[in-house]
Amino acid sequence: MKKTITMASPTKKKSNMEECSVDSPEKTGITDIVYERGILYNLSLNDLLADPDQPRKVLDAHALEELTASIRKHGILEPVLFRLHEDGNLVIVAGERRIIAARKAGLSSVPALFIDGNASEISLIENLLRQDLTAVEEAEALQRLMNQQKYTHEQLSAVIGKARTTISDILLINRLPQQIRDDCRGNRTVSKNVLIDIARKKQERAMFTAYGLYKEKMNRGRKTSKKRSTFDTKALEAIVLMAGKIMDKLNSIDATHCEAEDDSGFKDALINLRDWIDSFLARSAQRR
Repeated sequence: MKKTITMASPTKKKSNMEECSVDSPEKTGITDIVYERGILYNLSLNDLLADPDQPRKVLDAHALEELTASIRKHGILEPVLFRLHEDGNLVIVAGERRIIAARKAGLSSVPALFIDGNASEISLIENLLRQDLTAVEEAEALQRLMNQQKYTHEQLSAVIGKARTTISDILLINRLPQQIRDDCRGNRTVSKNVLIDIARKKQERAMFTAYGLYKEKMNRGRKTSKKRSTFDTKALEAIVLMAGKIMDKLNSIDATHCEAEDDSGFKDALINLRDWIDSFLARSAQRR
């Protein structure tokens, strides 16, 4: 069963008397609050402060408005990162733009992950939390973090906030031959699950064969889609041209002077054409 990231409020250190939770800790001297890695906290925007040790970033106003609109519609999809400053305050490590946009969108709290590592670790974790990584980029970033910090799969699971089995599956992608990984690194359309399944094969030859079949299937689908799109476009252009000519012909005919035998065939042709047009329009409406 897939493990989910825990949503929690920060908790005070245990005493002999009690263990209590804090919904919104004070912004000064929060030295008795315990934050843990791998837990997704829901923190008040008022408790997250800009890092005094980092220079202020110049924000693009247009990009900020777009981010605000996205947050209003979808919420915050990527958690911010925070650390505990020496004065006890919660300091933003990554995600200041999201926090500013969240305020503009009217939110009062944001999802956040606690980070207490060095700058290199924080940079790697921030990169891993991005939504636009390809499967290969994610696998390689996880491997770098493991190598640099000497993490086990369990420790990496706690740091990133993903189930250990998920971490292990993604890391399997690094078993793929370099040629396959290079081919997929910049391609977001490649299925992560497909690459994991291919990476489970024991021999490189089997991996290349499976990947070749997958690419062939994907390319065949794209060619079919492109061919269908091109055909439809050309066919519709021809129909529009033909319809214009038919309308010109109809406008040039005085139906009141048609002979009876001609009139019958003429009407039948128009009725058949009308029925076909109605049927086509009905099918077209259902595809929208």
